[in-house]
Amino acid sequence: MIGCDCRVCLSKDPKNKRMRPSILITVNHHNILVDTTPEFRLQAIANGIRRVDAVLFTHSHADHMHGIDDLRIFSKTQEDPILCYGNSPTLARLRHAFDYIFSPGHYKGLLPNIKLESVEGPFSLFGQTIVPIQVMHGKTEVLGFRLGDFAYVTDCGHIPDKSMDLLVGVETLVLDALRWEPKHPAHLTIPEAIDISQRLQAKQTYFTHMMHLVEHHETNARLPDGIELAYDGLVLEVN
Repeated sequence: MIGCDCRVCLSKDPKNKRMRPSILITVNHHNILVDTTPEFRLQAIANGIRRVDAVLFTHSHADHMHGIDDLRIFSKTQEDPILCYGNSPTLARLRHAFDYIFSPGHYKGLLPNIKLESVEGPFSLFGQTIVPIQVMHGKTEVLGFRLGDFAYVTDCGHIPDKSMDLLVGVETLVLDALRWEPKHPAHLTIPEAIDISQRLQAKQTYFTHMMHLVEHHETNARLPDGIELAYDGLVLEVN
């Protein structure tokens, strides 16, 4: 956190150094990125990402989309448009906030070659079925995504019953968990996220989107078996 001298912000432990939340999913030799964070360039370099075939946008907040311009090197080297999926409000915000990409006019610089695709329900991408999971982030509709036995649900303060039904049977769950307390209007607290994980009976749950007051190792020591904090650079193999 900018200007903060708390012990987590000053920690030298790399697991207490968190960039904005995002994941890269490799399926059938294709890379699917979830969200383009402001640190996307640094995340791509740090993790050796050489290809992005598609992007799934959870929602249109700045911390999840403001790295979109750095897709340009991938679309240039791949010579194909990058498919970017999101709900209607997210796509509308992308077109407005980054009009130079979608309505370039006189702009002559290198632009990302992007094709926007609206998510209306389950769809297939590179041979993998992707099920969108609608959750609420305050008053903002956010999309989580389920691929087989894996689900990713970030920026979430409430999961409607219909969406909980779509998560039944998930074995590996990545879930928003901002802090221990107090309750937040737009994010799950850690106790609320624990309850959801246990209700779904996920075999393994990783919490994401923690705030700076959440110390990695101390928090893990308090969590039930099968639940732990994610960290930058974590790699999972899932079904």
